[in-house]
Amino acid sequence: MTLVRLSALISCLVSVLCLEVTTARCQQGSVPFMDLEDLQPGMKGYGLSVFEGTRIDTFYVEILGTMRNLFYSKHDIILARINGAYVDNAGVIAGMSGSPVYIDGKLVGALAYSFGQLPKEPIGGITPIAQMLAIANAAEEQPGRSDRMGALDQVNLNNTGKFTSAGASQITGLPGGFLKPISVPLAFSGFIPAALQMFGDAFRERGMVPVVGSGGSANASAVASEDDSMTVEDIGLYPGSAVGAQLVRGDMNIAATGTVTYRDGDTVLAFGHPFLWAGALNIPMTQAEIITVLPDQSNSTKMGNVTRPVGSVLWDHTNGLYGRLGQEARMIPMRVDMRDGDQLTESYEFEVIMANAWTPMLVNMTVSNTILGMGRMGGERTIQLDGRVTIQDHNDIILNDLFSGQLSLPSVTSEIMNVLNLVLDNPFVAPKIESIDLTIRSTTDRRMASIEGVWFNKDEVVPGEPLEITVFLRPYRGDRIVEKVVVPIPSNITDRDLMVLVGTASSLTQREIRSTPQRYQPSEVGQLIKMINERRINNRVYLKLYQTNTGGILKGTEMPALPPSVLSVMGSSRTNGSFTTVREFVLAEREISTDYVISGQSQGRLKVKR
Repeated sequence: MTLVRLSALISCLVSVLCLEVTTARCQQGSVPFMDLEDLQPGMKGYGLSVFEGTRIDTFYVEILGTMRNLFYSKHDIILARINGAYVDNAGVIAGMSGSPVYIDGKLVGALAYSFGQLPKEPIGGITPIAQMLAIANAAEEQPGRSDRMGALDQVNLNNTGKFTSAGASQITGLPGGFLKPISVPLAFSGFIPAALQMFGDAFRERGMVPVVGSGGSANASAVASEDDSMTVEDIGLYPGSAVGAQLVRGDMNIAATGTVTYRDGDTVLAFGHPFLWAGALNIPMTQAEIITVLPDQSNSTKMGNVTRPVGSVLWDHTNGLYGRLGQEARMIPMRVDMRDGDQLTESYEFEVIMANAWTPMLVNMTVSNTILGMGRMGGERTIQLDGRVTIQDHNDIILNDLFSGQLSLPSVTSEIMNVLNLVLDNPFVAPKIESIDLTIRSTTDRRMASIEGVWFNKDEVVPGEPLEITVFLRPYRGDRIVEKVVVPIPSNITDRDLMVLVGTASSLTQREIRSTPQRYQPSEVGQLIKMINERRINNRVYLKLYQTNTGGILKGTEMPALPPSVLSVMGSSRTNGSFTTVREFVLAEREISTDYVISGQSQGRLKVKR
């Protein structure tokens, strides 16, 4: 037997022995820990991770030292040189996040960080186990937090529809990519390449590596421990096992893969660094299998699949993930029906996670995928959106709008995202979305029309008499459309000129936001939902008659045309700032429903005759 083969055999035997000892201790919850103060440069040990299938293999570490107060106060990272059969070829691999490291039979922590873009040798950063154990302590000291959305989950949208987490000081690495969290493989199944291309950068910016994968299904939502023949103790998830965190499951699947660091009974710690920066969570924790390791000079990656759910990830902390086995995650059931006219062409059912900064984006991606999957990759398109968002203990939110043109796809998904952002980020309650149901009708034509002009049947209006307004619309490549509306003039108008504004949903809404922003500042969740459900939509022409006048809004209720004496009292200190003056008295509003997305606006001024 050659020396190389003998060395390989010894290494294999050591790996098996280490794994058996570690697994036995894990099952007893008695694995000893090594204090950070006891670590010395030059100490050698081993780590556990899965590189193929579900078999836990061994790699080796040599301690180089400890970086103190890294990224923020009292946060330490242990530096170590890594080597082993897979690591020597591929370096520190995406998916190794959480791999437990042992020295002298004691758990040191989780391999969680890597160095540089193209390092000449694998150098990793280990999150000390004491910092990870603090996650479980924090979660257990705050019961019920996993049922609420994380404090870090706030969302900001820019004009491109991308999202950024606000309030989370993300660790993206020191200058020049010196030190960064190990990338997390994010497996997608049921998504076409165009959808992955649209959203891939958003995940990469957060330290994830989008890969093609599979796993999860709509009928596999029950956790393994609910099987009568299986207990929590029977779930084969040990230190070094591949573990999944699922974001979407069903007809479409998105799931991340990492490594279990520590298990004590039904408690699991993994990753060793943050995943979604979401704080409190409630998302499926699954078992996983690794198909192979894809070596890459810039970022080697484990290619794998998630399998059955075994519990829930309840806390996403700077030092890793905390979860419990046997606990079923709470996700949002979602259904998307694609129709061609009145005919149902395709239906998709899946679930998405409940997290402020992620739910709108994931819904955006799944809806985009369904539309792109119908072969409508670009060009002219008209999309009719109908839907319902069901919220526990509150009225449903209704989605109903029309979008047309080359930007119809981002327009419809932005509409859905904006509504969900308003609901999830509201300052009144932590909402529980029970379901999202959408129906999408998509055609390959452009249905748009512009407002060409407005005509009035008189130059002067008399209080109490009707005013006839004629609106001229010009469809795209179509004949002019003439619409007539008769509006009775109220008898209580003043002698000031009557203003008539005819325009689109966006033009009238933007004008109101500038002139009377208080109308868009609800004081409780019921008003917020009412405001969303009464929002203007794209396929209607809106007419608004108003005069400049003095009125106000008190606790969300509009009070127009107030006498000076009342206005003085309402604006005094006795109202504690709850009254806001409004300088526009709306006399009447009308709308014209069309089959087109409307653009343009027109204004007119009429004299009042007594």
